[in-house]
Amino acid sequence: MHQLTTEGLKKILYTKNECLLSTSSATGLMEACVRNLIKDDEKALFLTVGAFGDRWYEIGTSNGKNSIKQSVEWGDAITPEFAQKALDKDKYAVVFIQSNETSTGVYNPIDKIIPIIKDYGALACVDATSSMAGVKLEVDKLGVDVCLASVQKCFTIPPGLAVCSISEAAIEKTSQVKNRGLYFDFEDMLKKNKSHQTPTTPPIPQIRALEYQINYILNNEGLENRFERHAKLAKRTQEWAKSLGFEMFPTNEKYYSNTVSTMKNSINIDISKMVSTLSSKGYGIVNGYGSLKDKTFRIGHMGEIFIEDLNKMLKVLSEIVEELK
Repeated sequence: MHQLTTEGLKKILYTKNECLLSTSSATGLMEACVRNLIKDDEKALFLTVGAFGDRWYEIGTSNGKNSIKQSVEWGDAITPEFAQKALDKDKYAVVFIQSNETSTGVYNPIDKIIPIIKDYGALACVDATSSMAGVKLEVDKLGVDVCLASVQKCFTIPPGLAVCSISEAAIEKTSQVKNRGLYFDFEDMLKKNKSHQTPTTPPIPQIRALEYQINYILNNEGLENRFERHAKLAKRTQEWAKSLGFEMFPTNEKYYSNTVSTMKNSINIDISKMVSTLSSKGYGIVNGYGSLKDKTFRIGHMGEIFIEDLNKMLKVLSEIVEELK
């Protein structure tokens, strides 16, 4: 079961790198990257566009690592030009970035950013929590050293399990870093992975579910079909938002997420009431994250949601919005 899951993950991530399973949320593997890959005399760069990029930076500082944050306004993306300027400022051993920022609905152009990071000789870690298995990410082609996610987003599995791929360069770096901690030591995880086990108690129901889901993704729906479906769901949501007078929160349509849409409360309605009323009718969307609460709302159109499901929900949501105007 463990082996089938990790082998399937390699196909989803287009990689020959080892894939690891962790009894944690994605935040656990974010911390693992920080603890395992940064030496005491090195600097790490955190490129952030929202709440979860900020969280990764906070993980760096709370672990006593020399952490530098370069951020843009929420709603903007990290552009290749911004990344280049940030990397020009100093020498960094590792660079951390989200592919898809769940709080803002922004998808960073990592296909252009990761090669820049590699040109500077740094390791590249990508948090793909809300995009893995929903948006194509070719790990080996781009040179991503650690690509991580938890399974409750596009994989549609109950939370409690996180996954990642890890490159040979990252494995080699781990062996050079002292005081990596115990629970998220990559060396221990890699050692157990060779015998298709985890160092600590595994969440067996989640692993079984993930193995089943990966098999379905690869052999029933097909990866390209899945990516295309998510793109169509995003476009439909964007069209709906525009038709009701909502503006998208991301400032540039080139960087709209295909898995989660964040809309501004541009028609000034009671977002909390809208969300709770929709919930009472059997559908779930969420208010804005953190400081964006009541200023934005988010629709997650990922995983096993199909266009028919989305249209039914949007019809009900439209009626609620009209009543709240």
